[in-house]
Amino acid sequence: MKLYLVRHASASDVAPSDADRELTKEGREESRILGAALRKAGTKPEQILTSPFLRARQTADIIARELNFPDEVTACDELLNDHPLDKLLRAVKAKETILVGHMPSLAEHLAGLLGSTNPAAFSMGKASVACVELATLRLGQGELRWFLRQKQLRLLTS
Repeated sequence: MKLYLVRHASASDVAPSDADRELTKEGREESRILGAALRKAGTKPEQILTSPFLRARQTADIIARELNFPDEVTACDELLNDHPLDKLLRAVKAKETILVGHMPSLAEHLAGLLGSTNPAAFSMGKASVACVELATLRLGQGELRWFLRQKQLRLLTS
C-alpha cells in the first residue's frame, strides 16, 4: 500500500476566511508540476482525498487532471488540522492513495505512519510530497520511500 502525503500549493493570503483561500497563479503551476512529477514516477492512485479547504481541493484537482485520474476527488474532513491519524486512515480505502492537506498535521501524520515522535523532522513546504509504503495500514508501520520538495519536483519535470 502506498500513501502520498501532499501539502497544498501556494495560496492567496486574501480571502473571506482561511477555508476560502484559493491558489495563486504560482500555486496552480506548483500543483501542475507536482502532478506531472507523480505521473513521471508512475503514480496510479485509486483514491485521492483532500481537505475541504479550497486551496487543498484546487491542488488535488490539478494533480488529478495531470494524472488522468478517472474518479472524483473526495473531500475528507480528517485532512484538516487537528484530526488524529487513526481517523484519517479509516478513510483510506485503496492500495494507492493521495492525501492533500495542511501543515502541521501532515508532518504529524507522516511521523505517526513512520513511528516517529518528532513531527518537526518532517516539515513539508508548499506543494511537496512524501511517499510512504505500508504492508498494513497501521500506525508506525510505514517506510518512507521518498520525500520531494517543489524544487526537486521541478527538476524531475524539466
